[in-house]
Amino acid sequence: MEENVKKSIESYLEGFLHGLMNKYDSKVVKDEILKKAVFDEEKGEHKPFHAALIPAELLRIQSFFRSFSTSLGQGVFEYIAKIVAESNDKWIEVRSNHKFEAFASPNIQSAVDTFIESILNKKASPYPYPQFSKPDSENAKNIVVDLSFKDRETGTIYFIEIKSPKPNKDQTRQTKEKFLFLIATYPKSKVYYALPYNPYGERKENYRWSFTKMFFDLNNEILVGKEFWDFLGGENTYEEILRIFKSVGEAKGKEITRRLIKGV
Repeated sequence: MEENVKKSIESYLEGFLHGLMNKYDSKVVKDEILKKAVFDEEKGEHKPFHAALIPAELLRIQSFFRSFSTSLGQGVFEYIAKIVAESNDKWIEVRSNHKFEAFASPNIQSAVDTFIESILNKKASPYPYPQFSKPDSENAKNIVVDLSFKDRETGTIYFIEIKSPKPNKDQTRQTKEKFLFLIATYPKSKVYYALPYNPYGERKENYRWSFTKMFFDLNNEILVGKEFWDFLGGENTYEEILRIFKSVGEAKGKEITRRLIKGV
C-alpha cells in the first residue's frame, strides 16, 4: 500500500475518533444529561436502579463504544474501501453510493420475486441466479450501490454492498433483491456481499450467520475479512489496514481515556 493511501486512512480515522470524543467528552456532556439519554423513559429504557448504581464514566465509555461500532459499520468501512479500491490500478470508475438504473419491468419483477420465494421455501439455492428474459416494458428503477468499479482489462462491473457481519433477515433479503435487479440489467457484472471482518475468526468457512447464508452463497457471493480487503487492494491489504487501525488506536488511546473519564 502506498504511503499516501496510508496517510489518507490514518487522517480519516483520527478525525473519526475526534468526532466521537467531542460527542462524549465529560466536559461537554454532563453526567446527568448522559444518564438521562441512556435511561430514556420515552424509549422504554427507564432503569432507576441501574442509574443509581452504575458510574457515569462507565456509561460514557459504553455509549462511546456503541456509537463507535455503529459509525464504523455505517460509513468508515465504506470510505476506506473506496480509498483502497482507487489505489489499485486494476480498477477504474470507482464510485461509492452511486445510482445505477436497473430494469423493473413486470416480468423482471416477477422473476426476482419468484426466486426470492424459492429461496425462502428452500426450493432453490441462492446461487446460481435464474435466467432473466428481456424486459417486457421500459419500467426502470434507481439502485444505489455502496461501492462499484470496473475491471480495467475485462470491463467487468463489480457491485459491492458492504454490510454488518450479522445483519437481520430483511436486510439480507433486500440486498439480494437489489443484486438480482442489477444482474438482470448488467448480465456481465459481478455482485458481492462484503463483510469487513469475520466475527467467527479469520477462516471464511467458520462464518455461520444464518440470515446471510440463507440468501447468499458463501463461495460465490460473499467476501469476508481478508478476502474482501485483499480483493480491493491486492495481497496483504487486510494486514496493512489492521496495522493502521492499531497505530491510530495506540496514538489516540490515552486521549480517549482522558476525555471520557474525569480526573484521568
